[in-house]
Amino acid sequence: EGAVVVGVARTAADLSALERELGAAGGRGLMIEADVTRAASVAACVERAIRELGRIDILVNNAGIGGYRPFLEWSEEDYDRIMATNMKGTWLFCREVIPHMRRQGGGHIINVASVAGLQGYPNEAIYCASKFAQVGLTQALDREFWQENIKVSAVCPGGVETHFALGDGRTAGSERMQGFSTAEDVAEAVVLAALPRDRSRIVQIVMRPMNEAT
Repeated sequence: EGAVVVGVARTAADLSALERELGAAGGRGLMIEADVTRAASVAACVERAIRELGRIDILVNNAGIGGYRPFLEWSEEDYDRIMATNMKGTWLFCREVIPHMRRQGGGHIINVASVAGLQGYPNEAIYCASKFAQVGLTQALDREFWQENIKVSAVCPGGVETHFALGDGRTAGSERMQGFSTAEDVAEAVVLAALPRDRSRIVQIVMRPMNEAT
């Protein structure tokens, strides 16, 4: 859609892969290595993006981790790790970017949450908790900042065909994976949410696999 993409990842290898994919599609971007769970790293990332590009019109928070395990088998370390990436990372980026959006007269934040932030699933208790928190943050920020022309939306996919979806009886190519959305489907939903509108704003998009009831 013509946007300059700022890619953020923890490793240079991930950034190189993203840069190649972006280049193959005819896009251009700025790749920044950062840890979304560290306030100083997030602040430095946002500062560099502003310094080199001048503004941030759209922020997409899509870092996420999880897993499948009975509730009593999760450790405190698991809880801290999942909440730090899924919830704290989203909060840190919103906290750093919103002041810039205020100064420039507006912007749009899109948080990639999950249907697990709308209803609970067995063996995913901590992941669900992190995504419920992310959806709640999205709704609160939208209500707090919409009058300043800062829109905040959540995209809530169901099952998506990625390595993240493997587990809990699902394997690559298994019947339980059939009908899942693709990463490209989710990207299209993010673009749909981000498209400028004069008379309305999208607050939430919910995506369901074709083989799953609502």
